[in-house]
Amino acid sequence: LSITSGLGLTMTASNAGSDASYSFSSVAKIQVEENYIMEQRVKDGTGKPVPGLKGKVYDYYVQSISQSVSKKRSSLYIPPGTSQRHSSERDFTTASIIPPPAGSLEISPEPLSPGCKVSILQTADSPHLQLPMEALGVTTAATTPPASPQPGLVHNADFIQLSPSTHLNLGNCYEVLCRAKAQKLSDLQEAAYKVMSDNYLQVLRTPSIYGRLNAGERELILRRRMKGKMYVAVADVNPQEPGLHTSRLCYYDDTKDCWHHLCQVPPEVVSRGCAMCSMFNYLFVVAGCKGAGRTQRPSNRVFCYDPLTDVWREICPLNQARPHCKLVALDGHLYAIGGECLYTVERYDPRQDRWTFAAPLPHDTFAVAHAATVCDGEIYVTGGTLRYVLLRYAARSDSWSLSLASGGKERTIEMVSTNGFIYRFDLHRSTGVGVYRCSAKAKLWYECATYSVPNLSSFQCAAVGSLVHCVGRHFHIRFLADHISPRFGTKELQPFPSPRGSLLPAVLVLPEGGTAQTQV
Repeated sequence: LSITSGLGLTMTASNAGSDASYSFSSVAKIQVEENYIMEQRVKDGTGKPVPGLKGKVYDYYVQSISQSVSKKRSSLYIPPGTSQRHSSERDFTTASIIPPPAGSLEISPEPLSPGCKVSILQTADSPHLQLPMEALGVTTAATTPPASPQPGLVHNADFIQLSPSTHLNLGNCYEVLCRAKAQKLSDLQEAAYKVMSDNYLQVLRTPSIYGRLNAGERELILRRRMKGKMYVAVADVNPQEPGLHTSRLCYYDDTKDCWHHLCQVPPEVVSRGCAMCSMFNYLFVVAGCKGAGRTQRPSNRVFCYDPLTDVWREICPLNQARPHCKLVALDGHLYAIGGECLYTVERYDPRQDRWTFAAPLPHDTFAVAHAATVCDGEIYVTGGTLRYVLLRYAARSDSWSLSLASGGKERTIEMVSTNGFIYRFDLHRSTGVGVYRCSAKAKLWYECATYSVPNLSSFQCAAVGSLVHCVGRHFHIRFLADHISPRFGTKELQPFPSPRGSLLPAVLVLPEGGTAQTQV
């Protein structure tokens, strides 16, 4: 919950013939962010918190009004012998107490401001209507638009444009958006939205930009970011040769049955036992162990890749290094689950750029997760050594529970979810791959498909809609997750070209036609 208080301003100016009065009142805004509101209820003698309401962003506005009033003053009698300075002082003091003659009040023909946005823009353009926000205890950078334009931004009452030497970037995109909306310049609005969309993660962390966008604009820039075609992207991570740039990221083109190079994976990202997943069309990588032999050490570093700008960045590190953890995305947060000899779970908030601990895995289950996926707003984790279980995590109550559907006794290679079903891929050394399906509501596993392939060691899966791509070092086939008849494809697809390390698949949305990216 964030509240922005209103402020008012009244100024008067006088000359020999008239008084002018300016009044201005700013927007009063109450904003409720999307979140869960926990309600403490007592049920069956237990005081466990029960989830209450969930909502999106609600904004409440009080529109501001800007007006100017000009008041003519009647001539006053000046006695003979009175100095001009004295008469001027009498004019100033007497004008405020002598009622004006009938018909002397004139209101300027300018119409009242229709809303708060235009009023704030007018105030930014008028120095005599500006107030120092520091005097009110308000941080200028977080609550008020800049009073002066960014370098290279040229504007007046009739037009706005960028100078040829200036790029539209995160430093000026919000001001340009405000000016473009005021002047109804749709092309410039789209350009500002594109900068915010292409750099969505940085915008999320910037209250002076994201905090000022309304709910529709927030959904718009995220929807623009997801515009394009979904591809299976596979990272070939080779920790044996981290400094030789042998690790790369490629995506599969299903129209031509071929792989295309997307980017090189930086040496800092390459590690043994790392985990990867996508969220907001970013690729997130949690590092595993760096080094080799006696110098090998677990790492808590986390990186993200933006396919729209082709930039790798390092984000906030984990609180604990967790090689071989499982990384999934749920409701705009990342979850790093378990790891070698770890029961703890960490959750990443992209707006705060911070990892915090969530409810740990139950201690009587397992320390290393075999597979993890998200289905119907909950996280499912399968694994085990002495017994095979399927755990379910509910984000609302931040708690783990044992699912009614147990895990398989065979070696579970991968687990994905699509269309309300969980698909578990088990590896049978003698027969090949067995696929088991479980409804998130029915909680019952049953075998739905098999695929015979000799000497298959391992593979990973990624779901693009109803198509699940199973990618191994020398193996690539699609599985159709059909409601009625789930089945494997009739032929194998082009395998990943010349793999050198571990293959980690994910799903990314790439713009069609190779659109130009923004410079930040």
